[in-house]
Amino acid sequence: MSHDRAGRTRIIGRGVLPTGGHLVWTAADGARGRRWRGAMTGSDGRLVHGLLLETGPDGCLERVEMTTATGMLTLHPAHDGSMMFGNCARDSGVDHVALPWGPSFVLMFGASPLTAAVAAGALERRVGVGEGASVPVVEVLQDLSVRPATWRVARVGVHRWRLLAADGGVSTVVDLDGAGLPVLFDGVTWPMEFDAPG
Repeated sequence: MSHDRAGRTRIIGRGVLPTGGHLVWTAADGARGRRWRGAMTGSDGRLVHGLLLETGPDGCLERVEMTTATGMLTLHPAHDGSMMFGNCARDSGVDHVALPWGPSFVLMFGASPLTAAVAAGALERRVGVGEGASVPVVEVLQDLSVRPATWRVARVGVHRWRLLAADGGVSTVVDLDGAGLPVLFDGVTWPMEFDAPG
């Protein structure tokens, strides 16, 4: 685990996904919370998507940016936390987003380990080990369309979560370490900081 002098997590990781693709990711804590970045490639080595997630000190989502071949999506909660706003820029124009949001909501993007890790972090105070819950979700689909949904979550271990779209669609299992970071198959991590000799 890599920490800066203030004890904040600052780490780079990579791992293999169940699809055979790879994920390279970073997590960096700062005074305003944690910034996640991820680049996912398919089994053919081509970039599938780039992702930026920003969470506050309380772990609540503050900003999302996603880029795929389809377009560029930006989302953020309203100041009062009651709505999720944003837009998706495409070569055909702009799709605007305005959906309900609140403290009980999480965001999911397919089987992304990063959105699953952020969701699990937001849910861990409400869902105990061995418990499950249905939660309201703002779901981002592969074409970057955004919709309200309900997902079923189960905390099957202290640090293991199973998340399943209630309509029988996408599901994912995410294992987290003690700092809330994803543990991926064949995963490796490196410190983000460069310690110069001497």
